Amino acid sequence: MNVTRGLPYKAVDPGRRVRGSRRLAAFTFLFFTGMWLSKTVQPLYFERHGHLVAFGLSYTAMAVAGTASVFTGRLADRWGSRPVFVAGALLYAAGMALRVVHALPVVAVVSGFVAGLGASGIFIAIRTWIVHHVAEEQRAGVVARREFMNHAGMALGTGAAGGLVALAGGDDRGYVFVLLLAAGCVLAAALAVPPDRTATRPGSGTAPGDKAGPGLLQTLRGNRALACGVVGIGLLMGFYVSLLTPYLPLLLKERGVPLELVGVVLAAAALSRLTAAALAGPVLRRRPPLRVFLLSEAACAVATLVLALAVNPWTAAVVLVLRGVFLLGATVSQELLQLSAFPGAVAGAFFGLVQSAFLAGDALGGAVGGWLYQALGSDVTVLVATALTAANAVLVPMFYGRLGARTSETGKEPAHVPG
Repeated sequence: MNVTRGLPYKAVDPGRRVRGSRRLAAFTFLFFTGMWLSKTVQPLYFERHGHLVAFGLSYTAMAVAGTASVFTGRLADRWGSRPVFVAGALLYAAGMALRVVHALPVVAVVSGFVAGLGASGIFIAIRTWIVHHVAEEQRAGVVARREFMNHAGMALGTGAAGGLVALAGGDDRGYVFVLLLAAGCVLAAALAVPPDRTATRPGSGTAPGDKAGPGLLQTLRGNRALACGVVGIGLLMGFYVSLLTPYLPLLLKERGVPLELVGVVLAAAALSRLTAAALAGPVLRRRPPLRVFLLSEAACAVATLVLALAVNPWTAAVVLVLRGVFLLGATVSQELLQLSAFPGAVAGAFFGLVQSAFLAGDALGGAVGGWLYQALGSDVTVLVATALTAANAVLVPMFYGRLGARTSETGKEPAHVPG
C-alpha cells in the first residue's frame, strides 16, 4: 500500500482520471477567461474617462486584500475547499461587476478589495483541493492540466476582449458589456466547483471541512521552520518577478523590437507556456520535481541574463519566448513540492502564507523597480533580477530537500518530499 500525505491509496495509476479533475479544469478555464477579459478591458475603460488614479487605487486595494491570504487559507482548512471556492467566485464576480463604476474612487477601492479577497480564496481553494483529493502520483498531471486551462483562459480573455468591445458597440456600452460578461464567466465557474471528499485523512489531524483544529498562530508556531522558509522564498519570488514582468514590453522596445511586434512577441511567449503546460504532466511524472525546478529556474536565470545582454532584437524575442517554457516548468514543479511538503490538515494556511509573502514581495518590488529603471537603467535592473532568479534556483531545492530529510528523520508529516 502506498501512503501519500497521510491518505492511503492502492497502487495508483498516474494516468488514471481523478474524480473531480474535469470540473476543476472547467472551473479554471472559466475563471481565468473572466479574469483576463476584465483585466484587459478595465484599464482601457478607466483611461477612456480619465480615471486612471481610481484604477490604480483599485489595483492597490486588490493587492492589499491578497496579503490576507493566510487567514483565508485557514478557513479552507476548517471548512474544506468547496465553500471557499464558491465564496471566492461570488466575491470576485461582485468585485468585477463593480468595475463598471469608474467615477467614484471609493467604489474602485471597494471593488478591488472585494475582488482581491475572492481571487485569493480561489487560488488557495484550488491548491487545498489537490492536497486532499489527488494522490501524489497523479498530481503532476492534474497541476499541468490546470495550468494549461489557466493559460488557455488567459489567451481567450486577452484575445477576445477588444473584439467583444467593438462588437458590442465600441462605446461605453461595449466596455460595460465585457466587464459584466467577465463577471458572468466567474459566476458560471461557481457551477463547476469540484466536490469535497469528507472522509477523515489518517495522520493529518483533521478532515477537510472539520472545524476543529489548532488556531493560525499555533499552526505557524508548530511549523516554524516551514513557515519561515516559505515566507522568505515567497518574498524573494514576488520581488524579482515584479522587477521584470511589468517592464517586459519596455525591455523589448529598448532592444530594438518594433513597437508593433512587441505584443506579438509577448503573445508568442504566452503560447510557449501553453504548449509547455500541455507537455508538463508526462515529463514531471517521470522526473523528480526538485530536479525539474532546479533546471527550469536556472534556465530562467540564464535566459534573463541573455535578455539583459542582448543587442539583437530577435535574440531578445526568442529568449523571451523560451523563458516562458522554463518559467512554466519552475512554476508547476514548485507547486508539486509545496503540495508534498505542507501538512495536510493546515495546507490552506501555508498556501495562504506563500501567497501573502509573494504579494508583499511583489508590492516591494513594484515600489523599488521603477526607481531602479529610472536611476540605473534597464540593463542593471535586469541583472539584479537575474541574480535573484539564480539565488531562488538554489534556495528552493535546498530548502525543500532539507525539509524532506528532516521530516523523514523525525517521522512527522510530510513524510516525503519528492526529489
